[in-house]
Amino acid sequence: MLTWGSDYAPCDAYRSDTCHYFRDSIVSSLVSLAPVRRLAGIGFLGAIDHLRQGSGRAGHRRRHNRLEHSLGVARLADVYAREADLSDDRRRLLLTAALLHDVGHGPLSHTLEPVFSDAFGIDHHSVTRDLITGKLPAGEGIAETLAAAQVDIEEVLALIDGTHDGDVGFLFSSQINLDTLDGITRCRAFVAPRPAYRGAERIARLWARGGALTVDAFDEFWRLKHDVYTLFIGGPSGAALDMLAQTYMREHLSEFAPEDFLITETTLLRRHPELHDYLKMAARLDNLRARVPKAWLKQTVERRRRDFFVEADMPLVDNAAIDRRYKQTKTRNSTTLAELLD
Repeated sequence: MLTWGSDYAPCDAYRSDTCHYFRDSIVSSLVSLAPVRRLAGIGFLGAIDHLRQGSGRAGHRRRHNRLEHSLGVARLADVYAREADLSDDRRRLLLTAALLHDVGHGPLSHTLEPVFSDAFGIDHHSVTRDLITGKLPAGEGIAETLAAAQVDIEEVLALIDGTHDGDVGFLFSSQINLDTLDGITRCRAFVAPRPAYRGAERIARLWARGGALTVDAFDEFWRLKHDVYTLFIGGPSGAALDMLAQTYMREHLSEFAPEDFLITETTLLRRHPELHDYLKMAARLDNLRARVPKAWLKQTVERRRRDFFVEADMPLVDNAAIDRRYKQTKTRNSTTLAELLD
């Protein structure tokens, strides 16, 4: 079981190839709260996480969770703030937004969220806001902790929403931001042996310093993001597992309730052993096509593809230029679960 010191999070919190000590008590204060600790029971990648069964320290041998990701984003925020010599108040604001930006994620993360949204009008953005402001009882302690630390809740929410118009807003709202820096490198670590976090930390340091090296690092990262999305997250395996879990939920919707958005994945899969069995089959590369109901295989669903490219003729003269240089396109096409499983 993890224990939390008075002024930092221990290395074991990451189960990773690096560690980072926080010298601000806001980290230990927030991570001691039940709504933040719950994120340790929410997978980072959703259904795709179940392609891994391991539990070792190496990033490619295990699943990652939303608490690890949130701490990873906070680590990058801390690195950037100290390298850029931001004030203690601005650094604490960034740490808070980083730790809380995913606090409203539900079980199986983005996989089941579309069904929760369609059926119950619930998504992680609205739940995050309601937890932070105390509108939902499950967020008990967050608003009080921020008030005690003199952190403005509305500023935190603006950073998380990408609407903050102040001096640090771009760190969460730009095409390249602290959240996606950790997320994409974490995905890359999940796929194959490679350090999960040192690349992201290097980019955060270069970003804080500015200069030509930042452009090279950003360009390389944007190409990595393209590969992660097209070959992994949006690839056949990822799309098939997402579709399988969503189809299961839609077929068993009467067994779900809005409150299930705030349970952990362990609880969800214990309540739905059939879904758990399907996910375990995927991890063992069993023949899912022969095991799922035939009616599911014929359902037509929309598959989304994202491509990322660099506008090389757009110079990176300042942070506002990030969105002009780094672009993405989104396309959609129809497919079936049978086609994906083939």
